[in-house]
Amino acid sequence: MSRHRTRTNAIQRACLGAAALALVGVPALAAGAANANLDAPTYAGEVAGILFDNCAGCHRPGQTAPMSLLSYQEARPWAKSIARNVEDRVMPPWHATGGTAKFANDRSLSEEEIDKLVRWAKAGAPAGDLEKAPLPPRFPDSEWRLGEPDFVVTLEQVDVPADGPDVFKDLIGKAALPEDKWITAVEILPGNPRVVHHVITFGVKGFDVDPQGGWLGAWAAGTAPMVFPEGTGRLLPKGSNLVADMHYHPSGTAESDVTRIGLHFADAEPAKELTNIWVMNAGFEIPPGDPNHEVRADYVFWQDGRIMSLTPHMHYRGKDFRYVLHRADGTQETIMEVARWDFNWQTVYTLDEPVKVSRGDRLECIAHYDNSADNPANPDPTRAVTFGDESYDEMMIGFIDYIVDDGVRPKSPFEIRTEMIDAVAAEHPGEVFKISGKPPEKRGEPNSWAPLHLPRQGDGTFYVISNDTLQAAAVTDIQWSGDSFTSKVSLSGQQFDFSGEVKSDGSIETTLHLPDNDMPWTGEKV
Repeated sequence: MSRHRTRTNAIQRACLGAAALALVGVPALAAGAANANLDAPTYAGEVAGILFDNCAGCHRPGQTAPMSLLSYQEARPWAKSIARNVEDRVMPPWHATGGTAKFANDRSLSEEEIDKLVRWAKAGAPAGDLEKAPLPPRFPDSEWRLGEPDFVVTLEQVDVPADGPDVFKDLIGKAALPEDKWITAVEILPGNPRVVHHVITFGVKGFDVDPQGGWLGAWAAGTAPMVFPEGTGRLLPKGSNLVADMHYHPSGTAESDVTRIGLHFADAEPAKELTNIWVMNAGFEIPPGDPNHEVRADYVFWQDGRIMSLTPHMHYRGKDFRYVLHRADGTQETIMEVARWDFNWQTVYTLDEPVKVSRGDRLECIAHYDNSADNPANPDPTRAVTFGDESYDEMMIGFIDYIVDDGVRPKSPFEIRTEMIDAVAAEHPGEVFKISGKPPEKRGEPNSWAPLHLPRQGDGTFYVISNDTLQAAAVTDIQWSGDSFTSKVSLSGQQFDFSGEVKSDGSIETTLHLPDNDMPWTGEKV
């Protein structure tokens, strides 16, 4: 997500949130619990340590949780609620339930810890010898958990009405740095956590938001500040400002918010740039009432490197999400699965051991959505749902943080495309074309051409640069009639008709049939 590393590990363990606890609060238990089992855990003996290590980051005054758990007097009334929520694994909020990966910021409780909290509640929440209880943790005096940032961007005030629909704002935060800066940590500090649902920040130069390199960090209730792995950083170029994608939820009272973004800078250029990649499908449509609609997206790695973190993102109809790595040698593994998606918790899953990837490996993201009336979070089960920014729309994005083994940052897609076309042509002689969708006078532009592998038998590949990423679009169902062909192209989660003809001189004329228009592509055999 440096100098913040030790302190942040503790914060990440501590930061739990508490909305679920507030919903199921119970009356105070009888003080003293005279009939408690003699061997039951006590607050002073075992329970306080568990609560301090795992709950105090949010369950303390001034944080997002609705109650403090820093003392026996504060924790005792919530004993049954605590037991119920930890037993059901509602709290701590941790949703990674399967896969091969282990996580550095895993805030789930062990079975032993859960057992102690449950037995403590069943025994009447005995206090034990409070004079021997551990002292509550001390937190930084600064309102900033990481200490004072090197640079603070203050966003404009937003007034949120008492009720009505959620409020979405894209706010510009002025930074205008006089020189390039490498960021090692981002801390987002909402002015009013009661109404701020989540914040996503980007670096922006002018109006050019780069969805890959521009991503800086995110905040949602219960999340820790984003501290990037040792030796890595994100680049914020000279003159950049910040964009904050704000989501507000009315609280029942008219309120306002002024959010601040704290940036921590590296003293020197890090060894690796931490690149954020979006494995995204924006072309789906979820039918009304569909309880289990599947959406897929994938990304091909063009350089050896390592995945550092995973962040799935959906909205209220999201049901589950998986990251599956298909290796070039034919093997595959599920890295992570979120079996029960909850839009209220936007978690960055930081890998304890980075996942190594090789050139040609493909990361597939598989998501399911529940658009039925049985989904209590569904805003409208009668509506067909497509990709969109509003929470009543949907999204399908598998964010990953990634570093390359060779060099500081990934090669540009234009470099990779230029390097690969000869290699692809050598592997598939006579079947590779260099084609362009631009008129002849514009074919010298960087994004003016694309390699096309079009075999007479089997499937091919159309290598297209889209969203600053080189995508390997599968060309399937290829049917030849002489030198003319028809086929299907799968690009960004959508499938399009693709047809054309190979001329006797080796040139090719093709058409990509888009929903609103036909796009001609012409070129030569490599």
